[in-house]
Amino acid sequence: MSASASESQVQPGACAAESAAAAVRKAEERLHEAIEAMPHGVVLLDPEGRYILWNSKYAEIYRKSSDLFAPGVKLVDTLRSGVERGDYPEAVGREEEWLAERAAKLQGADSRHEQWLSDGRCIMIEERRTGDGGTIGLRVDITEMKRREDSFRLLFEDNPVPLLVYDPVGGLVVGANAAAAEHFDYPVAELTGMPAIRLFAAEEWKAVRRLLATSSSEKDRFWKQYTRSGDELEAVLFTRQSVVDGRLATIVSIFDVTERRKTEARIAHMARHDELTGLANRAHCRERLREMLAEPGEDKVCLALIDLDNFKPINDSYGHHIGDLVLAEAARRMRALVPRKNSLLCRLGGDEFAVLVRAPTTEKIHNIARSLVQVIAEPFLVSDYTLHIGATIGVAVAPDDCTDGPTLLRYADLALYAAKAERKGTIQRFRPDLDEAAREKAKLENDLREGLRRGELAVHYQPLIDLGTGEITAYEALLRWHHPERGLMYPDSFIPLAEEVGLIDVLGQFVLQQACREAAHWPDPVRVAINVSPLQFRNANLINIVVQALAAAGLPPDRLELEITEAVLMEKNAEVATQIRRIRALGVGISMDDFGTGYSSLSYLLSYPFTKIKIDRSFVMGLKDAPNSRVVVGAIVNLGRSLGLTVTAEGIEEAEDLDFLRQLGCEQGQGYLIGRAVPGETLFSQDRAWLPRLGYG
Repeated sequence: MSASASESQVQPGACAAESAAAAVRKAEERLHEAIEAMPHGVVLLDPEGRYILWNSKYAEIYRKSSDLFAPGVKLVDTLRSGVERGDYPEAVGREEEWLAERAAKLQGADSRHEQWLSDGRCIMIEERRTGDGGTIGLRVDITEMKRREDSFRLLFEDNPVPLLVYDPVGGLVVGANAAAAEHFDYPVAELTGMPAIRLFAAEEWKAVRRLLATSSSEKDRFWKQYTRSGDELEAVLFTRQSVVDGRLATIVSIFDVTERRKTEARIAHMARHDELTGLANRAHCRERLREMLAEPGEDKVCLALIDLDNFKPINDSYGHHIGDLVLAEAARRMRALVPRKNSLLCRLGGDEFAVLVRAPTTEKIHNIARSLVQVIAEPFLVSDYTLHIGATIGVAVAPDDCTDGPTLLRYADLALYAAKAERKGTIQRFRPDLDEAAREKAKLENDLREGLRRGELAVHYQPLIDLGTGEITAYEALLRWHHPERGLMYPDSFIPLAEEVGLIDVLGQFVLQQACREAAHWPDPVRVAINVSPLQFRNANLINIVVQALAAAGLPPDRLELEITEAVLMEKNAEVATQIRRIRALGVGISMDDFGTGYSSLSYLLSYPFTKIKIDRSFVMGLKDAPNSRVVVGAIVNLGRSLGLTVTAEGIEEAEDLDFLRQLGCEQGQGYLIGRAVPGETLFSQDRAWLPRLGYG
């Protein structure tokens, strides 16, 4: 046979082998891709428990040990190294025993178990044998599911409503709370694992079983039930399917309606009680208050309104689920302190609660209030978090303060408001002056709204001068209210109210637009300075409002200054910081007002693009009598000079103070000595005639 003929016979066999090898490689690549695409950790082991293949999710789950993974390395060896590193908290103190148990589970395969890691995660492990004796393992991170289960158990076990956990596959009760045990007169341990048919009438079981396998809330369908002693009950069942301990289950809420009277009471209870806490709600509180006030006798009816301090940040930071758990625990603590007789604990809504007490004196309500403040101040341990809140309480008493329910509620609310304004965590009793102040405040609010509509507000301007030359360099825009009854009112008497009732944005825009319009007609170098409330900076549209005011007036941005206080910056709000920088980027000046009175003024100077600092008037007015004020003012002037910032002294009322500041090198001054705030039409009317009075040529 020739060599060429021999070669022709070999080539087909070689080609087939290459094709087979290529097919194997292709299959391996597809296997790799398929495993890598899976959302859970996957690992393949050979019959000796050595690594063959694993995906990136598996390596991420065991990231502390992933450096040990390599083909041919035994899983048991990586486990031992992980134990030595402290990766497996369940092995601490029993390392060899734990390794033996884990090796046995691996050897047995065809099993499922949970494993806790040192970083707090819980991993569900499922392992199955392959046809060649190897192992394929699945790793699923079930940490969040475990946390939800813990939260569920917390609400489940302490819930005053009887609750069962029902297995629709096996027909068994797999969980019961204390209320359910009391309802059926069985111990919880005996209820758990019991066939559910024993709790229901045999003739209804077929329909009951269908109900227990669904989510339902039929409040008009009554079901027969039996207690341990055989007593017959009737109940409304609410069912909701859920996942408990990793398996499908039905949460069964049981509402006893054995008698028609109890049926009516249960419906009334649902309408008059808070769903989350089980406490009486606002409607129930008002009803019981009317009843207490109508009861004969000389006892006092005391009402305490309780507000949970610092609760909103918990809702904002941890979510409403955690907030609800805190509210439920707060209600449980308060319920333990409020006696059942002649008293009622209510949840009015949100984080506000109330206690009604009928007693001969006010001593009882004050004792309860003090106890509530103390118990709410204790830490709350909720879902692995340690949280802290407090309670502030306002108290009103009938007939001492009034004799009707709505007024008593209003008076208690006024006392609560006063307590929160004074200091959180305190108890305040209603005083008549609180009502007078509230009425005055309400009238002032109405007057302010009418004043805005009728054009009673005006902008006045106070000059700021260059202390070196005496020239006017700017005017500060100051709002005035020409009240028809009270006369000329200054900002301190109505700006806080405007901030509280949501009118500050309207007032702020009015001042900004008016001041920019008038400043556009002033000599070119003269600027206008406008105060901006911290609440205005919460308006994400502030920069657009500034741009529109400048554009409408035709005022260059570098002739506008916005004055802000440290209160704007203390919130450490990223959006506020961004707004300040964007406004400065327009060319608008940014001035820190009342400098030296806050906690972190120096750090703010380095963090924000300020162009000016204004020395607080308290330091300037103390120059004559307080030597330390001179030191502080001198330090601020030097600081501003070093940072390249304009320094303005406010509150200059004495010629000696003006001379001192001028000698110190302070650039700008403002105060009654220089000039008071006047309407815009009177500016520049005296030209420079007033300069000699201040010692300028």
